[in-house]
Amino acid sequence: MNPILNRISIATLFVAACALPLGAAAQNSDNKRALAVKLAQIQQKNDGDAMAEQLTASAVQPLIADWSQKLDDSVPPAKQKDVRDKLDQELKKFSESTFKTIQGQTSKGAEAALVPIFMEKLSEDELKTIIAYLESSAAAKFQSLGPDATNAWAKKVIDATRPSVKSGADSFNAAAAKIVGASGGANGKK
Repeated sequence: MNPILNRISIATLFVAACALPLGAAAQNSDNKRALAVKLAQIQQKNDGDAMAEQLTASAVQPLIADWSQKLDDSVPPAKQKDVRDKLDQELKKFSESTFKTIQGQTSKGAEAALVPIFMEKLSEDELKTIIAYLESSAAAKFQSLGPDATNAWAKKVIDATRPSVKSGADSFNAAAAKIVGASGGANGKK
């Protein structure tokens, strides 16, 4: 056999042999990416609205606190109900608009934020396992228990802590009454 052709054949085989694992690795990476995208889409579907509600509430709460104080400080008591009703209408408009804006971004941002994390932190097999679970009837049944389970848990905590919390609130109220009274507040004008 011609030594030059032999070298070319060996080089060709070497390149082809090296390319196969690279192609397989690229295929595995593509599969893993597709799984990470699917998991991000599932998570966005399951958690996107709750996230949008929480972020909307965090935008609305400071406005409520700020304007409640301004209302109390600057509007005569006889006009406060009418002003509160008008403020509530405006706040509702702001809240609905903000929710829609944030909700749109939760769906857009899910893939961009979550896929790199899932790709880095989870193996392809872990992604498959998580997706299989999340798409299973067992997961749907478990998630449907959420409100009842959370309420039962919260009730146990409330029942167990009620005496302590009430005692602490009573102590706070007594101390607050002394502080306000000592400074010439409502019941202790000097």
